[in-house]
Amino acid sequence: MTSATEQLDPTQQPDLLDVLQRRREFCRAMLELSRQQASLIDDGNFTELLQLIAQKQRVLEHLAELGRSFGGIVNFWKSIRNQLAADVRSRCQSAIDDAESLLAESMALEKQGTAVLAQRRDETQGRLKEIGESPHGLPGVGHGNAPRPRFLDASR
Repeated sequence: MTSATEQLDPTQQPDLLDVLQRRREFCRAMLELSRQQASLIDDGNFTELLQLIAQKQRVLEHLAELGRSFGGIVNFWKSIRNQLAADVRSRCQSAIDDAESLLAESMALEKQGTAVLAQRRDETQGRLKEIGESPHGLPGVGHGNAPRPRFLDASR
C-alpha cells in the first residue's frame, strides 16, 4: 500500500489549494448565515429561521464533501504539507487558518443562539406554569372546582 505522500504529484498541489480555498469560502458563507441566524433569533422570526437553517444544512453538506477530498483532507494535509512547495504550503496553511477562525466565530454564534433559545423556552414554560396555577388562568384548566363539561344527547 502506498502512502499519501508517495501518491502526490505536482498537479495535486493546486487541487489541494483549490479545495482548501473553497472550504474557506464555505466557512465564510456559514459565518454569514450564523450572523443572520442570530439576528432572526433576536427578532423572534422563527419562520425565516427555519429556512435559514435549511440553507446552513446545504453549506454543511458541501463542507463535509470537501472534507472527504483526497480521502480525508485533514489527514492528507498532515501527511503532505512538508512535501509541498513553500509558497503552496503557505497559501494552504493560510486557507486552513482562515477557515478555522471563521468556523470558531460561527460556533460562538451558535452557542449564543442556543443559549437565547433555551432561555426563551424556559421563560415560556414558566409563564405557562403560572397561567395554569393562576386563579385567573384559563377557565376549566387547573381548577378543581371548575364545572364539568356536559354533553348533550342529540337522540333525546
